[in-house]
Amino acid sequence: MFVALILGLSGGSILYLRAFPNISSSPLTVSHRTSSSIAALEERVYAQVNQYRTSRNLPPLQLDAKISAEARNHSTIMARRGEISQDGFERRVKAIAREIPYSRVAENIAYNSGHADPVKAAVEGWINSTGHRQNMTGDFDLTGIGIARNDRGEYYFTQILIKSPRSIAVAVLEERVHAQVNKYRASRNLPPLKLDAIISEEARKHSRRMARRREISHDGFEERIQAIGRWIPYGAAAENVASNYGHDDPATVAVEGWIKSPGHHQNMIGDFDLTGIAIVQNDRGEYYFTQVFIKGR
Repeated sequence: MFVALILGLSGGSILYLRAFPNISSSPLTVSHRTSSSIAALEERVYAQVNQYRTSRNLPPLQLDAKISAEARNHSTIMARRGEISQDGFERRVKAIAREIPYSRVAENIAYNSGHADPVKAAVEGWINSTGHRQNMTGDFDLTGIGIARNDRGEYYFTQILIKSPRSIAVAVLEERVHAQVNKYRASRNLPPLKLDAIISEEARKHSRRMARRREISHDGFEERIQAIGRWIPYGAAAENVASNYGHDDPATVAVEGWIKSPGHHQNMIGDFDLTGIAIVQNDRGEYYFTQVFIKGR
């Protein structure tokens, strides 16, 4: 049984959404390593939430690595304690706000055990709860999802939803880069690259780092590919980066720059089938681009 409570705070447009099942609070063991099976469940939550939003004629949410990290940390804490709560919500929001400006934020949490499909049970529970459903269909554009499972087999879910003033424009630019790269590949009789959320998360981490440092680099490339490789077996990987400022269409400028550069161009037309794209704009208005290319096995 779930009881929902929604509280609003003025100034920050913060929504709290709490759901309390009747379960014990004894400490439990939780693995600190996110398994591939848990990652797959998180992907399914993301897909099902966006599918529901689409059915209501709402735009999809963009998955964000920083927000997901905070959501995953909270789910891990809940699973370890064996209880569901929104303790530490303000701390999570402050941690996110250090990298992602926001005008509105909300959080959905859930718990279940013994279901053949824990994702379906959680998402349908949110849809059937007025407060949770309002968050799912709210005016948000970014999300993070984290799931943890303890040694009793209980699943704990956290979804954080963010409205970012910059994210809509940036999401459009990322879609434009993806479309333009695939259009160029098609002109060379090459198959399109499929956009992958896991790869995009790693690309976004790097774009954020470049935007913060105000310099383009491939620092940490091997670590990014290793992180991707935990979830996606691959045979080859490559990366293009770019930066520009003051252009009416920064996405087109970046892609055209890659086409004119032999090394970047070789990556664009290489034997890859998956890609991740992330663009971050810093407080000076500079755009930083990362595109990671993966050949899956």
